[in-house]
Amino acid sequence: MTTITGRLFLDGAWTPGRIRVEAGRIASVERDLELSESDPLHIAPGLIDLHVHGFAGCEPLTDLAGMARALARRGTTGFQPTLFPAAPRLLGEQARAVTAAAKSLPAEAATVVGLHLEGPFVNPRSAGALAPTHLAEPSVAGLRAILGPSTGDGHGIRTMTIAPELPGALELVAELVTAGVRPSLGHSLARAAQARAAASAGASSATHLFNAMAPLHHREVGLVGFSLSEDALCAELIGDLVHVGRDAVELALAARGPEGLALVSDALAGAGTGCAVFHSGGRSVRERDGAIWIEEPGVENVLAGAAATQWEALTRLVEQGVVTLEDALLMASTTPARTLGLDGERGRIAPGARADLLGIRLGPLRLERVWLAGVALGQLPD
Repeated sequence: MTTITGRLFLDGAWTPGRIRVEAGRIASVERDLELSESDPLHIAPGLIDLHVHGFAGCEPLTDLAGMARALARRGTTGFQPTLFPAAPRLLGEQARAVTAAAKSLPAEAATVVGLHLEGPFVNPRSAGALAPTHLAEPSVAGLRAILGPSTGDGHGIRTMTIAPELPGALELVAELVTAGVRPSLGHSLARAAQARAAASAGASSATHLFNAMAPLHHREVGLVGFSLSEDALCAELIGDLVHVGRDAVELALAARGPEGLALVSDALAGAGTGCAVFHSGGRSVRERDGAIWIEEPGVENVLAGAAATQWEALTRLVEQGVVTLEDALLMASTTPARTLGLDGERGRIAPGARADLLGIRLGPLRLERVWLAGVALGQLPD
């Protein structure tokens, strides 16, 4: 049995105590108000990234294990590898390959908690950095080509981004729910009524709130306004303060609170490598100004993805006073776990939960330790 002591993140606040770990899970949590350390570690649940395309030079299709190891060392202990659009049958094959690779990840790697497909059934007029030639019109046949036979496991797919305003999209939302896949609304020009209809059909989240959506208008609030005003959708939020400005982040927090927002990275494979120019999703991209942008002739100021991990975005938000550490941890861990239906397993410090934990130092904020199933990883990157 392993014992971890410090200030524990319990019920949204810090409490001195100890965690006892057995067989990779939390066996007990003991509060101890007399526990005294001059510089205690603050112990929090590991982060869960619902939307990440790659990191440290690795992508799900080429080196899932390398991606999972690198993410774990940056505090992300569970993640949804996110695949770019492709022809439906090819996308199904890719999903099957990534799911197979996820079953043999090394012990020091973050856990794959399901795949996220960002398309292909999204609006080409709101494609953002997604290659328009790889998109597809919504169809039951196309969806079945991706998910495989009805008796299968959906090729491990847990989330799919879809634009609800497209013809046939609402039927696919219902089909996804039946197949056990979470429909997430995004890359969309949907009106609020269309978003509401999709939520009624079973859509449960919004993909990177504000990005690749029609802007909020006072006579038509659209998907942005619906996501801000309704609890039906858990809204992903990229927290690098480039994709979404400070004022908009504060607006989202005021409207939904940390329980309604999931902090995601949307990181690309080149993030964390130091490379300025690389390829991602079939596009040439460049890192600049704290994010990653398309670098192609005739394309100006189009974001391709993020250069920051969840932990880096969390740190940026906290150090700039946009959000408290406690709310940031809720957004990056507890809320994602709940929206995936994994709140008994992840995103909290409680008996029975997997012992994926972070050891945090304050002033300045620093990630000092990561435990996976109760086993501490070695020296972490600066």
